[in-house]
Amino acid sequence: MDLRQIRYFIAVAEESNFGLAARRLNISQPPITRQIRKLEEELGVTLLKRTSKGAELTPPGVVFLEDVRRVMAQTTRAAERVKAAQKGEIGRLEIGYFGSVIYSAVPQLLMKFRESNPDVEVGLHRLSKKEQVYALKIGQIHIGFGRYYQKEPGYAVESVVPETLAVAVPISHGKNLKTGTSFDLFKNFPVILFPKSGRPNFADEIIKILKEKGIEPAIAAETEDVRSALTLASLAVGATVVPATVAELNWPGIKFFPLEPVQNNCEVCCLYRRSDTSPLLRSLLSTIRSNS
Repeated sequence: MDLRQIRYFIAVAEESNFGLAARRLNISQPPITRQIRKLEEELGVTLLKRTSKGAELTPPGVVFLEDVRRVMAQTTRAAERVKAAQKGEIGRLEIGYFGSVIYSAVPQLLMKFRESNPDVEVGLHRLSKKEQVYALKIGQIHIGFGRYYQKEPGYAVESVVPETLAVAVPISHGKNLKTGTSFDLFKNFPVILFPKSGRPNFADEIIKILKEKGIEPAIAAETEDVRSALTLASLAVGATVVPATVAELNWPGIKFFPLEPVQNNCEVCCLYRRSDTSPLLRSLLSTIRSNS
C-alpha cells in the first residue's frame, strides 16, 4: 500500500466514478483501476463495488475511507511541518544567557521573534560565557547572549542592542544627586564592581572608563552579579554602575540615575558557531539583524 493508491481510492470514493476521479487527478483511468485492484488484493477485501453508474463503497470501503482520510491529513500536516522546520518556524530553540541581559534585551528580542514564529519553543539556560562556548560546542544551545565576549576560533559575535549606563546609589546618598550624574561621583564615593568572573567583563569596562576619565576609584567590593551589587549598594557600601535596563527595576534602598553619555557602552551581544546551519538559529539571527 502506498500514498498514490490511497489518493486514487479517495478520489474514486468521493466521486463515485472512476472516470470522474481520473479527470479530477488529471490522469487516465486505467492506472487508477489497476492501482485500486492491487490495493484490494493486498488488503484481501473489496473496497469498491462497480456499478452501471460508476462505483460505490462496500462496508469495508466505508471504514477504510474514514481511516485513510486521517492518514492523508496527517501526511499533509507532516509535509507542512517539515517545510516549516526547514524555514526555522517550528522546533525548540535553546538559548544561553549571562548577567543582566535577561532583564530586558533577551525578552524583548524573543517576543519579536515569537511574533513571526509562534510555534517555536524556547529553552533558556543560565550559563557563564565560558559555559556558553562549551554548550555551543556540544550542541546544548544554539546561541548565547551576554556582554564582552572574547574572540573564539569558529565562533561569531554579533551586536544585538546598544545600551547606556546608569548608577545605583543608596537612597540616603541619592538625595544629593541630580539627573545626569557623571562618573565624577566616584572621586569621593567607592564603587562596587560586578561580576568577578568571565574576564573580560563589565567590571573591567567600568574600571577602564573611570581611568580614562582620570579617576582612580576606591573599590568597595567585587561581587558575582548585579543583584548582589545592588544589595551592597542599598546597604551604603558604595555605588555601582549598571546597564540602563537594570534601572527599570524597583530595588529597595536604591535610587538610580542615568550616567552622562560615554563612548563606551555596554552593548548586548550574541555568540554562536559559524558552522551551525540550524534553520532555527538563522531565523533568530534574521530577527536580531532586522532589529539593529
